[in-house]
Amino acid sequence: MYYKEFLRIRHFFMWFAMVMTVIAALCVLFSNHATVHVSVDHPTHTAAVARHGIVVAADRGEAGSTNVYAPGVEVSNEPNEPFPFSIVLAIAGFVAAIFGTVAGTCLAAENCNHLEIAWTRPASRIAYAARIMAVDIGGIFAAFAYCVILSLAVIYACGWQHHMTLDPGMGATLLRFVLYALAWFGLIAALTASVRGRAGAIAGFSWVAGAILIALLDIDLPRPVHALLTGLNYLNPMIYGSFSSGAEAARHVMQLTVPTATIGLSAIAVLGIAAALAQWQRLEA
Repeated sequence: MYYKEFLRIRHFFMWFAMVMTVIAALCVLFSNHATVHVSVDHPTHTAAVARHGIVVAADRGEAGSTNVYAPGVEVSNEPNEPFPFSIVLAIAGFVAAIFGTVAGTCLAAENCNHLEIAWTRPASRIAYAARIMAVDIGGIFAAFAYCVILSLAVIYACGWQHHMTLDPGMGATLLRFVLYALAWFGLIAALTASVRGRAGAIAGFSWVAGAILIALLDIDLPRPVHALLTGLNYLNPMIYGSFSSGAEAARHVMQLTVPTATIGLSAIAVLGIAAALAQWQRLEA
């Protein structure tokens, strides 16, 4: 009953693994010509609020430097200095969130052209959808684990393991960034459960919308509008995704503590999945 979804996630995971492996190979290949480090501004800075993304800087001596920004997670560390293992977990959470965004369109995929057949299965609609989503969640866990393993392979291949430390907060970081990926999955599932087309566009635009909502917090708007934006951002997984290895490691864009961020991500994941199941149960063929 869920074999079709297993094939879908397996196919996507294969492409995901190939792309990530190529990126890892390029990191190892150019490690002798550039010092690659992950850095970010303080989350209270205007630029960080607007950008709110992973910043990968490759210092190339006289040739200058190249910066690549990807919205969702902020991590910080200086080159050739000790860096916590939590950075690996944060990056894995960001990558797994991308995987979860695609996987979150699972019910929308079921809605396309064969919904009547899906509902003839010997199970309730809720049970059928729940099993599909369980397969997707398993894929998210696999993507997270693969990214962690691949990151460690790159670290050891480049000889950076001597700078890596096991920080005391890595357990909390692991939980938070696994939930970060699940929160994106739940949000996208809720947004697309009733959709029969263009679910991919909705999933992709959700990242843009999340970044815009964060950027608007720094604009001087009327108080009611700012209060509305603040409320909407509590439903935005991106707001909980900043990470710093410095003294401000417990703070985020909206000055949320790590436990609060963990609870917020859990709520988004659970409520999103519940909303998706409720929509799919009431959907008409």
